[in-house]
Amino acid sequence: QPPELSIVLGLTWHLFNSHIWSTGQDAVAVVKRQLQILLPGIKIFLDVDDLEDIGALEEYIRRSQVILFFLSKGYFRSKNCLREIRSSLEMDKPIVLVQEADPDKGGGTLQALRAECP
Repeated sequence: QPPELSIVLGLTWHLFNSHIWSTGQDAVAVVKRQLQILLPGIKIFLDVDDLEDIGALEEYIRRSQVILFFLSKGYFRSKNCLREIRSSLEMDKPIVLVQEADPDKGGGTLQALRAECP
């Protein structure tokens, strides 16, 4: 039996998927679909489904309970990903890190991905 999911009053999503479109879009869509199968009723923010205003990224973070950072090539060079990181830290949100390791899919070692950090 699936667990009963709860969400803090005033929040909209259980999970926010932060990723760079060029190397993470397909993978986070799979993450979302698999979590929805395993946890019926989970509410997951994914830009292609939920983004209405790129200027409101911080508000989407505020309305999310947990933030998933999908680390792939270019993630730390993305202005919008850095906004999501910054606001998540400022709001003291729980964070989950997922690393793409397959170089053919935009992945790399954690050391290589960290080297992209400003």
